Amino acid sequence: METSIVLDKVVDLKGAYAIEIAPSPGAAGLIAGTFLIEALNAEKIGEVLSPHFPQVSLVNEDGLAFPSRIELHLYVNEETGLKLLFIVRSFPMESGDGSYLVAKKIYEFLKSNGVETLYCLGSGRITGNGEVFISATKLEHAKELLDAGAKIAPNQDILPVDRLTSFLLLFFARDGKKTCLLLSDSPSYIPDPSAAKKLLETLLRSLKMELDLSKLDEDIKRYQQLLEGLEKSILGQTEPVREERPTREPFYIG
Repeated sequence: METSIVLDKVVDLKGAYAIEIAPSPGAAGLIAGTFLIEALNAEKIGEVLSPHFPQVSLVNEDGLAFPSRIELHLYVNEETGLKLLFIVRSFPMESGDGSYLVAKKIYEFLKSNGVETLYCLGSGRITGNGEVFISATKLEHAKELLDAGAKIAPNQDILPVDRLTSFLLLFFARDGKKTCLLLSDSPSYIPDPSAAKKLLETLLRSLKMELDLSKLDEDIKRYQQLLEGLEKSILGQTEPVREERPTREPFYIG
């Protein structure tokens, strides 16, 4: 079995924004991407299958097991012509050869279908100030996202992406195509809906789109309560033992 891309139907992807969604600390990209797919009612149009994916079975919401795969979802705005192709991956890939081959296959598919823009969404600890950052090979490629409020990532060497994402970015940048890595600053390794909302706000402004994000507010509230509970638990475990003082002076015999 070789890496293959299986489409459910013939689609026109020319001019689409490819938006890669993959695991990262804080999972802001996955949360944001899943929210967008559901809110926009993006259609699942195909899958990427490969022997290089982790050989484990994932379980969906219905409790059914399925092999690791990358899903492709397409949103088309008939009025504006905007096309968003979501490339959704729920597992990391760090193997050198496997990541290279899968990224090459995806890139060749996108290139042959006229896709000229790649946005990769993610998160991780960058500066600790909770902002949204962008990394791009050319400043003009980042203009829309900078105008939407993103900041240039301060350190290009420690960005929280795996090898598959790195190779995808490399292939697009090598051919001079528009390539942007959009990262939401998150201090957490657990899913961070607050970072996801900031990521969405920046992305939607850059695409001149409006969506109701209030659905995320309840998730953010639960997330903050979880962090507060964890903080109290940790402080309770690390609080120094206090020496008990006697309620009265000791009584000596002698």
